[in-house]
Amino acid sequence: MAILKRRHFLMHSSAAAAAGALPSNIRKALAVTPNNRTGTLNDVEHVVILMQENRSFDHYFGTLKGVRGYSDPRAPILPDGQSVFSQPDGKGGRVLPFRFNVAHTSSACLGSLDHSWKGTQAAWNEWDTWVPHKTPMTMGYFTRQDIPYYYALADAFTVCDSYHASLFGPTNPNRLFLFSGTNGLAVGQDGKQAIDNVDDGNWSADMAHDKPDFTPFTWSTYPEALQKAGVSWKVYQEYDNFGDNPLASFAQFRNLSRSSWQYQNARSIVPGSSTETMKETDGHALIKAFERDVANGTLPQVSWIVPPAALSEHPNAPPGYGEYLISRLMDIFVTHPEVWKKTVFILNYDENDGFFDHVPAPVPALNAVAGFTDVSTQGEVYHGETVGLGPGVPAIIISPWTKGGWVNSELFDHTSVLRFLEQRFQVEVPHLTPWRRSVCGDLTSVFDFSQANPDWQAHLPDTATYLEETRRSCKLPPPLVPVVQTMPVQEQGQKPARAIAYDMTADWLVSATTTTLVLHNIGLRTATFRVSLNHTNTRHYTLRMGSAVRIPVPHRHGQTVQVYGQNGFYRFFRTGLPLAMTLRHDKEKSCMVLDLTPLSSAPDFSTVTVNEAYSQQTLLSQRLTARHPESLVLAVKPGTMWYDLTINSAATHKLLAQFSGHCENGIPDWTDPAIGQPHQ
Repeated sequence: MAILKRRHFLMHSSAAAAAGALPSNIRKALAVTPNNRTGTLNDVEHVVILMQENRSFDHYFGTLKGVRGYSDPRAPILPDGQSVFSQPDGKGGRVLPFRFNVAHTSSACLGSLDHSWKGTQAAWNEWDTWVPHKTPMTMGYFTRQDIPYYYALADAFTVCDSYHASLFGPTNPNRLFLFSGTNGLAVGQDGKQAIDNVDDGNWSADMAHDKPDFTPFTWSTYPEALQKAGVSWKVYQEYDNFGDNPLASFAQFRNLSRSSWQYQNARSIVPGSSTETMKETDGHALIKAFERDVANGTLPQVSWIVPPAALSEHPNAPPGYGEYLISRLMDIFVTHPEVWKKTVFILNYDENDGFFDHVPAPVPALNAVAGFTDVSTQGEVYHGETVGLGPGVPAIIISPWTKGGWVNSELFDHTSVLRFLEQRFQVEVPHLTPWRRSVCGDLTSVFDFSQANPDWQAHLPDTATYLEETRRSCKLPPPLVPVVQTMPVQEQGQKPARAIAYDMTADWLVSATTTTLVLHNIGLRTATFRVSLNHTNTRHYTLRMGSAVRIPVPHRHGQTVQVYGQNGFYRFFRTGLPLAMTLRHDKEKSCMVLDLTPLSSAPDFSTVTVNEAYSQQTLLSQRLTARHPESLVLAVKPGTMWYDLTINSAATHKLLAQFSGHCENGIPDWTDPAIGQPHQ
């Protein structure tokens, strides 16, 4: 790994601002009025994509205010009854998330963990094998003190807290999704490239070093579709590109004339970069080439930036070096506001390396034992195993239309970036599978094109010492799991939340002999669910808009059923009760209706209580009878769209059912107020 020289950090320390102020280039970016010519997506004229390496969402942003991180009130429970955050080590112990403190350890320069293909879905279905597979270092995380510039970006623009890798596996297949929409499976190519790092070993951008005995991929890529449609595009890369430009593995981008558009757009090396400069590169040539095009008005409509190894944030490349690169690019944008005002800058990460993320990856069910999907799984299966999605990874959408410190919780993956380009430039993503196109959003919900310049302000800590700490960090002692382990403390407070189009229900229906869970998707987006029995035997469900599925569950006493959905959707039911329960959101009346209906043949219940946690109110405390079912109406309005209803036995205080989530009504709201609260 190249080590950046101290003078480069100190020379570009503009990211360090006075205490309580934003880094200066972020302040300047926020001050630019966006292009508002049409007030639509068409105002975007440039999209810049920079995919970094090998970090999970929790690992970077698990302590960020407002996101579904380490204080997620609806975090899954493992089969042994422990929180998903308390991972078993396979030896009878547990490992909790612990801080990678860059001021005292070399955690910023940690070697890579195992990040190979997941192998089998069965091994990961309960999300409880992180430590045995990845070592205890999987649970390490950074905080605002460790990566302040990225937290500043998240506070200034929009962070996506439900953005996932395209598959649970390494770099190359994930990058294939970003550049072509598939890892090959969608076009019938089921070789190792679908789940492993298959390339010719040329980890430079120099085409002269391509290995002639390598069998290249032959399906078409998205840049080719852009080219055919007349949309300008380019890959910016130095001689050292860490092997992160997957176009080099495609036949149509090998053995090229250097005057061809294929070479000029996909394989050319920026001026000033060579084999002599690659060992100590600080990205200077890459930054200069990008700045030259911005200044000259020749920035393509679509750009992919592929950093050198030292700036890639691969675990042995400190996050601070990545922050340095992003800060330099932001300097370029704010120096040229006429370009910035019409640009979207997407910062995402290819995969999670081996770092833990607490949200189980949504996957399609391949058979009835695994669950149910009413969307085709063609192109999503590798040798009998479901491919995607992978764990959560960081994604920040930086633009004049996303400023304000927003959180977006729609489900995305790397193909969502291509879907966004598809929406903007009307160039179809050719190889996207039906399941992925249905389940993963197109990023448009992240933006607000209606306002010319929304007001915003924030208070952020002083980052003046961070660059020097980053330079020193590789020489510090390695991180260790603390002897006394405690849960991370997530920042308190809420962030503004973008409206998303989910609306799902989970009804609990009973008869004298049967109990049925009915999942129903009544929203405008395909919904995914995870359903567990006693916190195990997890099954996955995918339902298109308007679809429903009936799931028989044990009728006997003593079982529990858990249902997890998007954006904090959660249901809990205890079996064996002669009580039907449904919750509906009546958007026209701005209310929710909870119906509790005892069986007509059932004896009278003992008294039950219904509590709402956010308002801290007891909504009901009475005996239910078959002759008098109860229907509770709860008013909802902007600012109070979150709900957490619990139904308990007054006699035993035992939890009988729980309904939690967010009422989506197409209007922006605030993030879950329970996030950031102390762990119970």
